[in-house]
Amino acid sequence: MFLSFLQARNPALIDYGVYLLEKGLIESDTYVLDTDSIENNAVRLDDLSRKQGLTLYFMSKQLGRNPEIARRVLAAGKNISGGQSVSGEYGFTGMVTVDFREALLLHSAGLPVKHLGHLCQVPSLSWDTALDMKSEFITIFSHEKAQELSLAAKRRGLVQNVLLRIRNEGDIFYQGQEGGFPLNSLGETLDHIEKLQGLRLAGLTSFPCFLYQENEGKASPTPNARTLVQGAALLRERGIEKPVINMPSCNSLATIPLAAELGATHLEPGHSLTGTNPDNINEKHPLIPAMLYMSEVSHQYEDRSYCFGGGYYRRSNLCRALVKTANGYEETGVITPAQESIDYHLQLTGRYPSGSPVCMAFRTQIFTTRSHVALVEGLARSKPGLLGIWDSSGNKITRGNKT
Repeated sequence: MFLSFLQARNPALIDYGVYLLEKGLIESDTYVLDTDSIENNAVRLDDLSRKQGLTLYFMSKQLGRNPEIARRVLAAGKNISGGQSVSGEYGFTGMVTVDFREALLLHSAGLPVKHLGHLCQVPSLSWDTALDMKSEFITIFSHEKAQELSLAAKRRGLVQNVLLRIRNEGDIFYQGQEGGFPLNSLGETLDHIEKLQGLRLAGLTSFPCFLYQENEGKASPTPNARTLVQGAALLRERGIEKPVINMPSCNSLATIPLAAELGATHLEPGHSLTGTNPDNINEKHPLIPAMLYMSEVSHQYEDRSYCFGGGYYRRSNLCRALVKTANGYEETGVITPAQESIDYHLQLTGRYPSGSPVCMAFRTQIFTTRSHVALVEGLARSKPGLLGIWDSSGNKITRGNKT
């Protein structure tokens, strides 16, 4: 889906990615990220969210939990004037972390962890560390977790804002991500939460609240979003006048206005920072595609070539690649590994010499891979430079080289 989009909108990233590989400045199995384009995308998302009165938390897992990218995204909209939301300035104000290890990494890098506990709950023995982060919100899925957090906050003399993850019949959850308080017993849940010391109920969340509909070419609200609207109405009846309504998933230029119409207060963009949200391709003025995957041909077998893997994401719908040849770039098909196979290699439908650079562009989750992440800048000014290389968990490996 994204390869031709990248060729049309940001061909300099392809050329520079190939250059870095051919010069030995990056290895195969490296994602190359265009920081200037990411910053440009961040400004546009920030500006629109301010106009709609929404607060944004940056979800960095897709980009390998990279602290340098996070710092640039959070700084991108600082000069845009805006009002105050229920919990701070509109636009990008901090980070959301989807598991506790991500929270530890980003917090240790000096980044503001604003939302903790969603999609993954805080481990039972980590509450003190979590409270040290002074997160704006911690999401809880169950009475047991509420009790754990209450005891930890009470012991430290703190009051922690919490969001409840809620669910209703017909809601959508990815396998392994189920959980939350039932909507039909939310009143009883509120009674229980109100009795716990150290907690302040601030609002509600769910996931996914928007999903891309391929047959329509756009993202639409899921039943989960409607569940949040119903739950928020009950919170208002209980005296919470301005409940936080956090609606993550597919947060983009197209869905920010939709979320505002539904009453959302907070969103958590991720893929839209690299222009790899599917609905972006259909935008009249799309965000800039800013991510490229670089590999090289390892060997041939029968009528196919095999390039080094390590960065494949099974939900990516990867099907095409560009191979650098003596005559320029040649497009070829990609045969991805079967479910039971490790992505040691990706297969290409053609025979190419060993060492030939291979370029791909697809929707990914870098933190689930074995890949390296190379950050580059200056492409739009024709003065490209390599800022450095990180691993897929956000740890820096090497400094950059201006080239």
